[in-house]
Amino acid sequence: MDTCVLNVKKGGVTYVFRYAPGAEGQVVDEIIRLAEDPASELDWVDAARLGFQITQHAMADCYRETLAQTAPAREGPCSNSR
Repeated sequence: MDTCVLNVKKGGVTYVFRYAPGAEGQVVDEIIRLAEDPASELDWVDAARLGFQITQHAMADCYRETLAQTAPAREGPCSNSR
């Protein structure tokens, strides 16, 4: 299983978010919790940026999965000759 990793540096703190595909909602919830916490350096701009990155990763995974399911089966060696 692939692991997605996001990170952001704020002040002297590096926030690292590691999650499996399908757990995006849990990560977003944690980012929101941190953005709401006055003791956290993470702000709403950071939360929006991370949320966008999570969406981009999920879309790329979905696209790759769709291609794998719809690609025709091929036989024989691959060749770049014309």
